[in-house]
Amino acid sequence: MLTEAPPVAETARIWVDADSFPARARDLLLKTAASKGLRVSYVANHDIAFSIQNTLFEMRLCPQTPGAADDCIADGCAPGDIVATRDIPLAARLVDKGVHVINDRGVCYDKRTVEKRLKERELSMQMEALGLHKGHSRESYGGRELDAFGKCLSSLLASMGL
Repeated sequence: MLTEAPPVAETARIWVDADSFPARARDLLLKTAASKGLRVSYVANHDIAFSIQNTLFEMRLCPQTPGAADDCIADGCAPGDIVATRDIPLAARLVDKGVHVINDRGVCYDKRTVEKRLKERELSMQMEALGLHKGHSRESYGGRELDAFGKCLSSLLASMGL
């Protein structure tokens, strides 16, 4: 069933690094975008179904090569757009471009926060290479994380006048 879209907001598109973004966060993002008439582009190297069908939503398929989805997002987005991603290096590329970047746990990135996360990532990789750290543990994604994401998204949209 196709939902009727409100007038399209001309100011921003939401890009989702969709292959690793949690389904619950994608669903919340789609509901919010549909209610505000925002365009959404899912980007991944495989098809990901939308939980809500809307003419403002599109799926952009990328080649199955390393970095293809990141490059598609970085090349396609413009200053003022919003990108939802868990990828810290991609977030750094986009913040420098003037794009609003958020993650699934309620972090709205700016230069300071993305630089801090890049340093933490580098330290973690060095520790893992030395055998001092066994990699990332599987962190759960529950109501608290989803709530933080929703608040971050709402706050960002409000600051943009959307």
